[in-house]
Amino acid sequence: MMFRTIAAGVTLLFASAALATPAMATANPETWSWGSIYSADRAGKAKGKVVLDRPGFVVSGKLYDLPGTKGCSWLKFRWTKENGGHGAKTYKNCSGAKPLTFSLKTGYMLSIEGKVCRGTSRAITGKCSSWDGVWAQGG
Repeated sequence: MMFRTIAAGVTLLFASAALATPAMATANPETWSWGSIYSADRAGKAKGKVVLDRPGFVVSGKLYDLPGTKGCSWLKFRWTKENGGHGAKTYKNCSGAKPLTFSLKTGYMLSIEGKVCRGTSRAITGKCSSWDGVWAQGG
């Protein structure tokens, strides 16, 4: 009788482990941190993370516009897709008090770069950082 109880317990243990494995794999996607990237006058800053999840990558983070400075902070991304295409996205924050939180779905990509600039509420006027690598395949 004791042998059956132990065998049943082992069977339940293996069954529960087999069921839990796929859920654990999707609950822990690969994550990389990036930043901080500063504008040339250091009045704008961006930082965040890149997550590999299905279907593809998600780049998220915060764009800061430091208080007491004139103008707005701008964040530009450019990336190369796995199929050879390209993508780009721009964010702005004119708050001075509250960071802008963003999330960008890029799909599968080979690399992504970002730069932080200063500008008005309508356009980038300059004081940009150089392009900074946010993530690249193979490191």
